[in-house]
This record gives sequence, structure tokens and C-alpha cells, in this order.
Amino acid sequence: MSLGACAGETRTVMPHPELTPGARANLELARVQQIALHDYGVLNPDEFAGVAPDPGRRLIYVGTRAGTLLALSMETGEVVWEQQFPGAISSVPKLAADGELMLLGTDNGDLLAIELDTRKTRWSYSTLGTIRNEPLVRGGTVFVVNSRDQVFALELTTGAWRWQYEQPYPTEFTVHGHAGLSFLEAEVTQAPDQAASASGISAEAVLGEGGAAEDEEAETSGDAPAEGDDAAVAGSGAPSGAAPATGAAAAGGATATGAAAAGGAAATGATPASGAAGTGATPASGAAAPAAGAPSGKSGEAAGNGSTGGPSSPPSGTIFTGFSNGKVAAIGAQSGEPMWLANVAPPAGGDFVDADGTPLILTDRGELVVTGQSTGVYGLALSDGLQRWYRPLRGAGSVAAGPRGLMIVASALEGVFALEHGGRVRWRQQLNPGFVQTPLIVGDIAFIAHSDDGLLAYDVETGEFLANLNTGSGISGPPVYDGELGRFYTMSNRGMLVVFRTVEDDARGFVRGAAESVPSVR
Repeated sequence: MSLGACAGETRTVMPHPELTPGARANLELARVQQIALHDYGVLNPDEFAGVAPDPGRRLIYVGTRAGTLLALSMETGEVVWEQQFPGAISSVPKLAADGELMLLGTDNGDLLAIELDTRKTRWSYSTLGTIRNEPLVRGGTVFVVNSRDQVFALELTTGAWRWQYEQPYPTEFTVHGHAGLSFLEAEVTQAPDQAASASGISAEAVLGEGGAAEDEEAETSGDAPAEGDDAAVAGSGAPSGAAPATGAAAAGGATATGAAAAGGAAATGATPASGAAGTGATPASGAAAPAAGAPSGKSGEAAGNGSTGGPSSPPSGTIFTGFSNGKVAAIGAQSGEPMWLANVAPPAGGDFVDADGTPLILTDRGELVVTGQSTGVYGLALSDGLQRWYRPLRGAGSVAAGPRGLMIVASALEGVFALEHGGRVRWRQQLNPGFVQTPLIVGDIAFIAHSDDGLLAYDVETGEFLANLNTGSGISGPPVYDGELGRFYTMSNRGMLVVFRTVEDDARGFVRGAAESVPSVR
């Protein structure tokens, strides 16, 4: 299963023993093809784009850092069509529910809506930061976040601006990447004092970083599950001195919604104050949203009449995301108003305080699982953002939900972890240094893309190392699974598209299709 390394490739010196091929029974190689040209001027190139399957047209779509969007035949890999765009494409294309539009983010900060039948760009919307996270579509609204900590709500059919929310962009060093968006169908319930607050936020939950929600003796090396109750430490592992602050205004982090934020006074319909993000009003100064809500750089049909002129209104519900300054926000999907803010940065602040993990929604527990780069993994109450549990873990990325209540999270600094509810460690496996993607869980197997080691596979229940599928140059983009065809798609850093087929293996409990226990919809 190991593919030969490209000539001239320089690999990182690994401090840990070389990985063995492991069990290969679950995957078999279907196809490898070069779709991006080599850039010999770059020693260690990265391809961050992901693949979007389109079973109806029997196509797959993938972008490259050269700005090329390719449509390939699912069966043969033949290039059916391609388009060139300014700026690298380092995102995963998103197909709208009707299958007629594709939404595509670029490193130039553009969100493009492409008509798949005509291949024409219906509209484009320009922002100030790169767009690498997959857009979120609900009803007739598309939500997108960029690297400048700005969240936008746009009309799906026209690209018309509806609202935006942002956090102040930090001046300190930040980590590569940014949290994506998670959507909850219901609106979080605000306390009476929150509803009465002029800014829409009466308290910022200040979360601690000391202490551990873990019995160290319960941690295993991956050979066998640890003993103990799933919720053995729920509520008991809050770090000392970490009680969230209540009743205090969110100084410096609050954003205005349809009002001026100066001095905390609200004036409905006013332009947001400088440095505050406007929602339901004229975009804040410096934001990439044109007057009257018309999309910037749009091509194709007319854009309608701004946020009130579209064919439908934004859906009710709540959007959750994290920001580079360590804040986590719950935002009303219909209004763009912040419902609550939490802070997962260290109390002393500093560099690399990002909350870059896309929040995981656990509706059955009423919890939101988030991560801080310098602190760890937190379980917050969906209703108010207050801390329920905490697990110290440096460099943690997005947390993925697995079967039987387990959660998988990867850190290039500390390895791969399986967490039980409440933050207790079920198992841990070490990783070599490098960039790691969000775990992809299919059945009982967790797949993790590593920028040097390729695609790694672990048993979700026990942590057993199952496979190392090395592409020769590592994988920085997210692996994508098509449950209908039982195929994995991934891009290597040298521009090779690698396709694997899944193979049934009753002994390991591997099943086709994504795990149905995942409660978070992104």
C-alpha cells in the first residue's frame, strides 16, 4: 500500500519509531493520478484542498494551490472539465442540496457560486481573508467564515449580504487554520439578563486551564480500553480557580448587532462602531461587503435587494465557531446576534491562543465540545457556554464524534486521543511532528491525515494502529469518504489524487458508510 516517494522529497526527521504498514485488510488502492503539476521551487509543498463527490453526475471535484478546479470522472479519473481561478483553492467544494450550485472558497478570500450545468460563476463574494473551511448551507442561506475571524451570511441564489459577525483579529502569533461552522437547528435559550443586554451578551464565560478531568492511571497506550464509567469525571474535573465569570460584560470581545457598540449603548439600525462587527446593519468599516447588500465582484444574474430582498430569510437556529483570539461564540443564525461568548485562551494570553477547532455539537448531552490551542478540550453548555469539563491537551484540533460516545482528537504535539464524555482518556497514540487534519471516522475506524506520514488508521474502541497509507509526500488536506461507493479520496502534498476502496472486515467491525452516531452536522 505504500507509494514511492517523489524524487527530491525531503522528509522530517522522525523522533519516534518508523510506523509499520499495519493491517491493510480494510482498504485497497483503486487509483493514483497526478492532477497538479510539481512546483520544484517549493521544498515542502502543501495541498490543503479536499474532494467533493457528485454521484449524480458521476464526477468528483477538487481544487489545487495553483487555482485550478478539476471535475474528474469517478470511474476513470479522466478530466471532464477544468477552470482556472485567481488564488489557490485550499478548501472542500460544497454542493448545494439541489445539486445545481457548487460553493467554492479561495485563498484570495472569494466565495464563488458555480452553476454546475453551465460551469458559469453565478456570483462571487469577496472578503479580506482566505476561505478554507467548507461553507455551511441551510435553506436559502450560505454561511461562511474566513481567516480574518469574519462570519458572513449570504443569500444562496444571489450572494446578497445578510449579516456578518466578527471578532477583533489578534496581533500576536496565531496557528495555521481556522475553526469552521457548526449549526444547531434550535436557538439557544438566553437568560433574562442576557436578553435585556444592549449588546446581546451579558457575560463571557472565562474558562480555566489548570487541573485535569482525568485519572492518569486510566490512560492506556492503545492496547486495550481503560476501565471506568464514561461519565466518571463529568463535572468533577473543572480546573481550580476556573469558575466561569457571570454577569460581567465581554470587554473588547463583544460585537454589535444592528447597533453601535460604543459605550455599550445600542441604537437599533445604526452603523456598527469601528472595530465591532455589524449584524443586520451596514457592514463594519473594512469589511468586504458592498452597500445595500449586493455581493462584491458578482457575475451573472442580478443580486436582489440586499438582506431583505432575497427570496427567503435566514433560518432559525444557532451557529457555533471559534476565533483566533481564543473566543468561542454562539451566534443566532437568523439575526447574526451573539448569544454568548466563551474564552478558551490562557488567562495570561500570549501567542497561539487560537480556538481553531470546529465546535462539535452533542445534542443529547446539551454540550458543545471546543478546543484551545494552548489549553485543551472543553465541554461547554450549549445554552450559555459555561464550562462542564476540561481536558488539558496542547495543540488540539477539531474533535470528531465516534461510536458509543467516544470522541477522537489529534494533536501533532501530544498524539491521537480517544476521550470519553467528561474528558477522560480512553486511549492515546503518539504521532510524529507535522500538521494533522480533523479525524475522519468511518464505522469503527478513525482516519487521520498527517503532513509527513500520509493517512493513518486507528481502531476507535481500542486505539490499535491499523494502517499507514503513505503517499510519499504526506497529506495536508482532509480525507473524504463517499459512503455510496465506499471510497476514500485524498490529495497528497505533491498533487497526487489517491483513491482507496473499502473492504469489509467483520473481524474489525468495519462497515460501509459514515458513523451514524455523529450528532454534529457541519
